[in-house]
Amino acid sequence: MQENNITLYAFPTGPGFFNFSPYCTKVEILLAQAGLEFSLEMPEDYKTFSKGRLPVLNDNGSIIEDSEIIRLHIAEKYGKELDGSLTAAEKATGHAVCRMLDERTIYGLVWTRWAEDAGWSQTKPIFFEGMPDATAEEMRAQVIEAIKAVGFGKFTSEEQKTFIRADLKTLSGLLGEREFFLSDEPTYLDATIFGHISNLYGTPIRSWNNELVGEHQNLVNYFNQGMARWYPNAVQAAAE
Repeated sequence: MQENNITLYAFPTGPGFFNFSPYCTKVEILLAQAGLEFSLEMPEDYKTFSKGRLPVLNDNGSIIEDSEIIRLHIAEKYGKELDGSLTAAEKATGHAVCRMLDERTIYGLVWTRWAEDAGWSQTKPIFFEGMPDATAEEMRAQVIEAIKAVGFGKFTSEEQKTFIRADLKTLSGLLGEREFFLSDEPTYLDATIFGHISNLYGTPIRSWNNELVGEHQNLVNYFNQGMARWYPNAVQAAAE
């Protein structure tokens, strides 16, 4: 039987820690849920990939881009749907929630990291260590312009918080007292949702996102339980 040679191209992060991209974290968890071993690498220039974005999966020479396309690839090639006992209605609800996170909530994370000076002062040394200031500032300007272009960057800070608070309230209500979303076992929905919650709440880059997640104890518990399940080495390192 041919051995799989799978490489996940993602942004650099601490050993054993979740990725500081929600989408890269999502794929890490999907691969873990599917029981697929993989190596983790940061490409020299991810802009050379056709979509110019990460994550990218190299599965035995096949290049798959975008976290959702990667999920579908895992399901098709390896028969790992990762949907547990989700009903059709629950899948539909989960799909809508994941699109909310991927296409709107994400802007709150990006804006606080790149546009707000307090967040940028924390983000810059993590993502641009050893790189020229001009490179970092050019990238920052491009990101800010992109977030303004989709509309989110044109709102005041309080208006932005109102949007993200509503999204998190939705997540909290959907989770309720369960350990996982819409199921008693982790599914592909949790890969997406944990990717966002971990980045909104658990990174060393502090912003008002952390405070908004902290308003919901069940989301905080969800983060802690997810860390223990998917990133136990990071939990142990923090304890030590």
